[in-house]
Amino acid sequence: MSEAGVLESGTATALSMSGPSGNLDRRADIDSKQEQITKLLAERGWEGLLLMEPANVAWFTSGATVRGLCPDWDQPAVLITPTQRWLLASNAESQRLFDEELDGLGFMLKEWQWDWRRDYMLRSLAQAKRLASDRPYLELPSVADWLAERRRCLTAYEQACSKQLAEVVVHAVEAACRNCQPRETEREVAGQVAHRLLRRGAWPLHISVSADGRSQRYRRQGFTAVPIERWCVVSATARKYGLHVSATRTVSFGPVEPRVKEAHANACKVQAALTAASWPDAIVGEVFQAARRIYGLIGAEHEWHSAPIGYVLGREPVEAVVYPDSSEAMQAGWTLLWSPSVGPAITGDTILVTPQGPVVLTSVEAWPIVLVRVSGMQIQLPGILER
Repeated sequence: MSEAGVLESGTATALSMSGPSGNLDRRADIDSKQEQITKLLAERGWEGLLLMEPANVAWFTSGATVRGLCPDWDQPAVLITPTQRWLLASNAESQRLFDEELDGLGFMLKEWQWDWRRDYMLRSLAQAKRLASDRPYLELPSVADWLAERRRCLTAYEQACSKQLAEVVVHAVEAACRNCQPRETEREVAGQVAHRLLRRGAWPLHISVSADGRSQRYRRQGFTAVPIERWCVVSATARKYGLHVSATRTVSFGPVEPRVKEAHANACKVQAALTAASWPDAIVGEVFQAARRIYGLIGAEHEWHSAPIGYVLGREPVEAVVYPDSSEAMQAGWTLLWSPSVGPAITGDTILVTPQGPVVLTSVEAWPIVLVRVSGMQIQLPGILER
């Protein structure tokens, strides 16, 4: 087992992986997170914090992610002390992580040979220092809840990354809808979405294509060999910079069926109410109840029982589910996926909660819009594209 200082690597690739604001802002983001952890360590009397959960590693490194096949027990980890930050990785992963993602960001390396296994290193560290951890390990105190709370509130750097990812997701979904043809299968359209995501550096975490009303029968689905005859709902959730964004669009070959048009208009009313209520300090359960009132007004009071209407996104694809009895208050920096359904219609956009009000990250690129006025706000939502 070896310990090395910061690896010196070429910076061209590192800069391309650093996010929309450049490597300098990313380092400042990491420095700020280390300051928070240093304060926590001082308060609790710990010497260091061990991060093993991939979401927490991505959060602290402001975007570093594992590539290739890597079992959970061999994943890279991070050790943070008041004055240092260490990447813990096997020799199969460490060079790429520094070359592509961590060069110039102040990390040092503790490396194990891949066949020696991570646990040997972690046990040695836990015996030598008073550590806390982000998951149950040995008898170390856990800070999982503390980290989950901070992961949800995106920093300015992370918000910039999410905005750029949102543009990629919207383009992938809308372009696939503009170019797909009648009788193509759900699988073929999903492949078009995935291709557009991958070629712009985003990983397609989940893609759903629902043909001709299958979205009403299956509220959670992927894609099948069923051909699309008249219309379909296309959704995608993608990861880039260790963050997640989701968007949904509906396309019709020819004029929209009246029942689908009405259902979509009603789903937009629920979506608008949820979006307009997405402010800091808004109680999640109260926002949910506002959506239930809209469901009642449109004659679909039981529709919300069919599937969740919203999620908190972040370093995890689902940081939290929006439940009707939640007493938690929304915080500035949350990204929310609001995705209500009404019959066969599903809407879906990623919203950023800010002190100035909700910002729709996945606003349309080249798409018909629906305007809904609610609570003194005029909300622009994706309509149905007729082709």
